[in-house]
Amino acid sequence: MSTKESRELYLLERFLPQLFGAKSYSLLQPAPPLPDVLIQVDGRKIGIEMTALILNEQAREREANQDAILIEAQRIFEKKHQLPLQVTVDFFEAVNWRNLDRKSVAALVAEAVGTCVLEVKEMPQYQIHFDVTIDSFIHSHIRGISVFYLDTLTQPCWSPITTFWVPDAPFEKIQEIINRKNKNVSGYLAGCDEVWLLMLETGSPSSSFHRFEKLQELAFASAFTRTLIGRVSKGELLTLPTKSLT
Repeated sequence: MSTKESRELYLLERFLPQLFGAKSYSLLQPAPPLPDVLIQVDGRKIGIEMTALILNEQAREREANQDAILIEAQRIFEKKHQLPLQVTVDFFEAVNWRNLDRKSVAALVAEAVGTCVLEVKEMPQYQIHFDVTIDSFIHSHIRGISVFYLDTLTQPCWSPITTFWVPDAPFEKIQEIINRKNKNVSGYLAGCDEVWLLMLETGSPSSSFHRFEKLQELAFASAFTRTLIGRVSKGELLTLPTKSLT
């Protein structure tokens, strides 16, 4: 499974209780042209297509470096520990990413996470869940590290976050993403009864937005049965009002 697929599945698992409550369901990751995930529930197949909320072209190089560091850090950590974690690394935004020894930074991150796990995992109160912040981590490119564990989650997710604030979630950009995905709905429906679109606000510099409540005042043109935003940083699901394309 690719890093992207692993991250998406981990994030989806955190929202499944909100989507389906206590209902029994099964999950499958099919191949294209079907959506990213198929959920079998109540005798129906629901497809869920996932995508990042916003892509900022100016942030691509920085995020590529951050992802490379975390992919390597996750690989180092998982050679020693078989534990699915959500690790979020808070990177400084205004730093020079050129000529950075990414492998040495990755090794430092993996060591810090490993030390954290060893300190808490054997404590009885942390067998099912723990959420720890490492704020004493000193590096020119890293502000801190958050480590989250829940025994019901099966997929690891190591992701970057950079301090970045945008005052409004932009309607036009969100509609652009929906428009792009609308083109694929007929292919998605080839293998399911209905399909939902889940846009993930991951908290990365290209996707940290505020005042989402304003989106409730607007209607998006969507071919999906449900069109949702998953606010990972808040653990919230937002259902967008939609209007028919016909």
